Amino acid sequence: MSEQMPSFLQPSSNGSMDAKRYDRLYYKIQPKPHFALKKGDSDIAEEVNFEKLGLDLSNMNIGYVKWIGTTPSKVMENALASMPRKPQGDDWNTLYELKVYSVNDLNNPMFFDVTNWGGQRGIQQAFRDYLDYCKSKNINWANSKSYLPIFEYAGTKPLKNKDGKVTSAEPVFKLSTVIGNPNGNDTNGSSQSQVIEIDDVSEIKQHVQEQKNSSIDALKTVKQL
Repeated sequence: MSEQMPSFLQPSSNGSMDAKRYDRLYYKIQPKPHFALKKGDSDIAEEVNFEKLGLDLSNMNIGYVKWIGTTPSKVMENALASMPRKPQGDDWNTLYELKVYSVNDLNNPMFFDVTNWGGQRGIQQAFRDYLDYCKSKNINWANSKSYLPIFEYAGTKPLKNKDGKVTSAEPVFKLSTVIGNPNGNDTNGSSQSQVIEIDDVSEIKQHVQEQKNSSIDALKTVKQL
């Protein structure tokens, strides 16, 4: 049996790999708190609304990014591991990277880069609530990667600095349902994700004690999706 050359060595590849451009979701503070979606075939981000969104939190990466011109330099770790050490030098900013899903299209993930304080606070609380739910269901952190929590978007709440001035806004996510992760091993890439019903959403604590050395401590017109 003859073996084929690796795809990137094929003449048709011209020595390069095909680069797929994914849809990207952003949370913006100005001129008012809102989400914006930039389609993979577009360079323009348009404001979007949604009622529910799947947040692939346990597979999220956290760390730091520094832009050199239009090229990002990143130091990242999985969110269930420790926050990487901040590199020396100026202009390094905290970054969360995760896949998110419209409940109307679980086959096509969007990429969500969370760079501002308000957005990161919202992701932190959603992650706390999801891990608290996993604990109540005896799902360990490693296995939590096999599931996708679906959250209701409940608007935003203002964030004030130490002087009492509103400087940002935190998106509020309420845990609604947990399903099999569309990209997880348990679903084998199938869109037929098993739904795990939450018995009583009110049992999920709004604030859980942050665990020492946990990466959770370190985490800081309009279209419809």
